[in-house]
Amino acid sequence: MFKDTLNTKIFLTDSDFEELFGPRITRLVRIMNKAAGTVCPPCNGFCCKNIRCLFYSEYFSTCPIFDRRPRECRYHFCHEVFTAAPLNGEEKDMLQQPVEELICGDRGGIARLFFLFPEFPLDEKGLASLGIKGEVEQLMREFEKGRLDEKAAFVQLKALCQG
Repeated sequence: MFKDTLNTKIFLTDSDFEELFGPRITRLVRIMNKAAGTVCPPCNGFCCKNIRCLFYSEYFSTCPIFDRRPRECRYHFCHEVFTAAPLNGEEKDMLQQPVEELICGDRGGIARLFFLFPEFPLDEKGLASLGIKGEVEQLMREFEKGRLDEKAAFVQLKALCQG
């Protein structure tokens, strides 16, 4: 069902995500992202802070790797976003199905889709296991000290996610 090359990829484009989860789930995640666009800005990055994402900065205008974010980020929505999304009950159930299958099914399913499970790929341990923790921390420090503008920080952070 899942392509081997995608099984080992951490950072996904929209087309990678669609290839992995299919067009129906991808469409629902896009609807959730649109709802998040109105719910998330006032919360000041609560979810990003909560999951200890090292790519998060309160000074960024948005996620610096939004178009390359891992499947865990693409599937991470708070209750407020889930409630705000204009999805019917069947669609909400469908969106939960892959997660429930992974959690309730065999652990191999989780390992295939969430390569670093139980680690979150953008937290300290996840980035360390990917070998990019030091580089991400250095870029974030440079940006937050004003030595690197947002555009340059985004370009360099995305470059770290190419591998």
